[in-house]
Amino acid sequence: MNPQPVQNMQNIIIMSKARELGIDCKLLLPGCEDFLELSYKGKTIVINKSRSHKMTLMAGLLAKHKQASNLLLRRAELPVPEEIVVSDMGEEARQFLLKHQLITVKPLDLNRSIGVTLKVRDEAELARAIQRVHQHSSSIMLQRYVEGDDYRVLVIGDQVVGVLEYRPAYIVGDGYSTIEQLARNMNDEQLRRNSSDLASSYQLVDMESYDIQYHLHQQSRTPHDILAYGEQVELYTLDNAAASSISEVIADRTRDICSSNAEAAIRAAQALQLDVAGVDIRCKRIDLPLDEDNGGILEVNALPDLVDPHLFINEAASDVITVYLNYLFQD
Repeated sequence: MNPQPVQNMQNIIIMSKARELGIDCKLLLPGCEDFLELSYKGKTIVINKSRSHKMTLMAGLLAKHKQASNLLLRRAELPVPEEIVVSDMGEEARQFLLKHQLITVKPLDLNRSIGVTLKVRDEAELARAIQRVHQHSSSIMLQRYVEGDDYRVLVIGDQVVGVLEYRPAYIVGDGYSTIEQLARNMNDEQLRRNSSDLASSYQLVDMESYDIQYHLHQQSRTPHDILAYGEQVELYTLDNAAASSISEVIADRTRDICSSNAEAAIRAAQALQLDVAGVDIRCKRIDLPLDEDNGGILEVNALPDLVDPHLFINEAASDVITVYLNYLFQD
């Protein structure tokens, strides 16, 4: 009987790179993708995607609990936006919104942008955002909204090995194509960079969607407008938006991060005792140190995606899979 094909994107990439490096890699249990067994030069280890065999149970629990992890990050004197945890739309939530004017609302115990609403600015939006969280969790975190772009800093073994920038999808004019044509070209380019196994991982930009049509209208644009060469137009707004519904453009910014921010990401991983971590930073400029004006650390993920090279538009991703595999067997 032929073994079932591997479906998980991270497992596919890890197994492919392991074969290139001469590392034997297979599913620990046939048909179960939770664990990979790797063997090299007489040493055998078991991993769970980017969770290494060195990660402790406590580290995973700390990273999952946003309130506990933020406390430890603050103790390490790292910049973390102020937050509170509530269970409903009460006076405490209203006063927090009144104090900060612009906040993010998210489940306390979930990740991957599930139930997250960005840039909430009034009580009606707050009530809807809390209702959205209640579909997934009973514990709600309200956090001061930080202006800027989103970055995922990948830390492996106390080293920054990759930095990805996530921006709501935008297009750049070529001087002769319409907005609709540019969006179609972007979809085609993204999918072209995917292998057939990974094609479903890219969320297509739907020019017929109400959100995109409305946002273009707010910018006095139509899908049929031709953009000048180099002119940029955003397709999404973050205002009161569900984070999981926004298509994103991803770019490699590994060379752009300043040493201060790289050190902050390493210290964040160390504060939560994580050997492999995805440190989520939102800031105006990743090449300048984090501070009250420039941004802060939003979250630390204990199971980060190692790399999404098939999603890149303009630049090739760093080969962090090789770094990860070398780290696993460095002893």
